[in-house]
Amino acid sequence: MKNWERKYLVRFILGMVGYSILLPLSLILVGDGRVTQPWLAILVALLPVAPFLNAMTAIIQNVRSQDELFRRIHLEAVLITALLTGAVTFSYGLLEATELVPPLPNVFIAPFMIFVWGVANVIISRRYN
Repeated sequence: MKNWERKYLVRFILGMVGYSILLPLSLILVGDGRVTQPWLAILVALLPVAPFLNAMTAIIQNVRSQDELFRRIHLEAVLITALLTGAVTFSYGLLEATELVPPLPNVFIAPFMIFVWGVANVIISRRYN
């Protein structure tokens, strides 16, 4: 494993572990009413964003350090992710408007996008192997 890959993985994993720990903790603290001050509730609710952004900037640095082929793969994966996420959220929004499905919290959109991006990366990478 190259040095830049190790740095990327450590930073990404630490960011996602921090996010995974802080997300349920913040939801519990704010959802149970343990945090009563509105400004503090906002701060606690947004705590998981910091490690999430750290992990996302690690991804950006990782892509910047790769060659043109890997950048092309990531670009295609991001394009697929944006289009598929747009289609899914637009379709679900239309179903919500008809009240055929329950409202979907926006908190699920980012994990969906990351999942689609990962799957698209694997599928597109296979084309070049």
